[in-house]
Amino acid sequence: MRQLILLALIGASSAALLEAPMFQASGGDWDKKFVSWMEEGGEPFTGKEEFHTLRLKVVKRVASWASEQLKDIPSIYRILSWMGRASGIDTVSLAEDLESLGKSENVDSFVKKAKATAERHNSALRKVRKEGEPFHPLGEAKYPYWGFIPLDKAHVVPNGPAMTWTNRGCKNNMAKAVWNEQHTEITITVTATECSALHTGDVYMLMTVDGTHFMKLSHEEPSHTIVWKAQRATTAVDYDLNKKGIRFFAFIHDEVQLMVDLLDTVQLFLQPEAGHYPDFPDQKVMEENIYFLTNYQKIKPFMKPRNNTGITGVNPDLIQTGDFIGVIRLDGLDPMLAWAMGSTTGHTTVAMRDANNELWITESTTNSSYWPVNGIQRTPYNIWIQQAKAAGYNAVWAPLDPAQRAKLNVTAMWDHFYKSEGLQYGYHTMLWGWIDTVKNNYPCLPPDFEACLTWNILEVLFPQVAYIVPSVGQLLYEEAWNKRLGTTGLTAAEMFMYAETQLNMSSDVIPTIVEQDSWIYDTTRYGKPVKGRSMVCCVFVCSMWKAGGLFGNDTVNCGELTNLDDYDLNIFDKTKMNSGRPEICQINDPENQNCQLVGPYTLNFNNYNEAPIYSHMAEKCPSWIPGEGPDYWGPGKQQGTC
Repeated sequence: MRQLILLALIGASSAALLEAPMFQASGGDWDKKFVSWMEEGGEPFTGKEEFHTLRLKVVKRVASWASEQLKDIPSIYRILSWMGRASGIDTVSLAEDLESLGKSENVDSFVKKAKATAERHNSALRKVRKEGEPFHPLGEAKYPYWGFIPLDKAHVVPNGPAMTWTNRGCKNNMAKAVWNEQHTEITITVTATECSALHTGDVYMLMTVDGTHFMKLSHEEPSHTIVWKAQRATTAVDYDLNKKGIRFFAFIHDEVQLMVDLLDTVQLFLQPEAGHYPDFPDQKVMEENIYFLTNYQKIKPFMKPRNNTGITGVNPDLIQTGDFIGVIRLDGLDPMLAWAMGSTTGHTTVAMRDANNELWITESTTNSSYWPVNGIQRTPYNIWIQQAKAAGYNAVWAPLDPAQRAKLNVTAMWDHFYKSEGLQYGYHTMLWGWIDTVKNNYPCLPPDFEACLTWNILEVLFPQVAYIVPSVGQLLYEEAWNKRLGTTGLTAAEMFMYAETQLNMSSDVIPTIVEQDSWIYDTTRYGKPVKGRSMVCCVFVCSMWKAGGLFGNDTVNCGELTNLDDYDLNIFDKTKMNSGRPEICQINDPENQNCQLVGPYTLNFNNYNEAPIYSHMAEKCPSWIPGEGPDYWGPGKQQGTC
């Protein structure tokens, strides 16, 4: 942190954050600006990268960009005030330093005094991330992760009435939008009154399905005029603009903390060195992810270091067909998915024994710097457990109840596996199995859980993803949404218009439509195009159980099950819990109800073995209550009614 702040101090320039090119894209040029921005940061892409490669490139670019922007904040007073709040610097001492800096005769004097100020407060800065002390986020906020999720403030329809709203910095805000005569540009006028001189201002993101623009309203800048160019003048874009307008989203933090929010968030995902297989998570990254889960998800018991950080040494002969193994890797992605789903795992697998009684671990996953094979696969257990250790997996075994295991048609399970083996990981359905409701599945931010991811944000964000990288849009949502509407080949904006004009369905209902196990997607098998199922890890585990007859005559769409839905089912062996576990498991993890096979940190399953099996389970279950917090285990789950 010290280096970051010193860079901000000595590198302060006249280029304000919101004047950066990334913030000046409006209308249809957002995708071009984004491509240019990636290239300028040394992370060019062609649009043909594998999804996990593209994700890493974007994460690295965001990290470098956020660091650059902290150097360019023009006000040293802002930086030093932020330093004081972040590190506990005495406010009287800070005030004296600010006064001294303000009297600097020239730039050289200013920089000299700024350096001296940083050095005087160096010991306080070290407290933020001191070696050996509990992890603390970079900035002043206890909850910086995903702190750039904005609040929905207003929708301003061109040639419609002016819209008003309130915010923290400026109490009264008004915006109006007007088409030009040629219907090619929109002039947006924004004014604010009652802006506090003591507040740094409110940062906004203006969005439509066609573009994005950033602006700031403050005491110094209480008004803006923005010319919005509608470069993609399609029927669907016009429909969106004229019905839903330009969305005004307000960030909950100022631009300094906003950059820190970005940095802290991307550091959940970013290893110090982007390595190659096998790649064990960096210790600091794991600590940061545990802090995130502890403070955002709040599922107890919290993860903590294990005494035995290696392989527990469970006798593999005890692991049988149909047994569940849940995994979390503290790498940003798994914890993010766990937070959204309400699970303590980010990955799931199912054990299988073949005709020769050899033990295999079957799963749907992706190849990466920590895993060598892509897609639906099987791995001999003795190899899998070594790969799991090398990858930094925390993995827990849950044996099926003998009566449940007796239901399984093992031949049918293997038939299903062989039909699925080699299929690509289920990116098509990755985001939609856990969206069952219009607003009660999107995660919210602590401490008050008022700021939530909402459909209004995704509705304008996802179409722009497809403009930038069409293959990612097709992979992540376009094909899945088209199936829900019974259409083919429509873009996101076209689907929204079709749903509302032809089906009388609000666009926010689309993601909640039940994923049918009968749906076949354009996917790949061993890299070659095929038609097939799209299954993420937990869907694949469920599909193996379903193929074996575990659910009997109940109608279960495995595409709707999450990690939590897999292991909360009342199908596991109660006699193998707690004191019924193998002795070596009790010695290594005395507080775990299950047997942990490997991992540097403890992993416990929440709501384990509690949910009944019932037809259409997990299709309409809420998991979040905006303004209250997580509701992972609500009445519907407990009673088998959702």
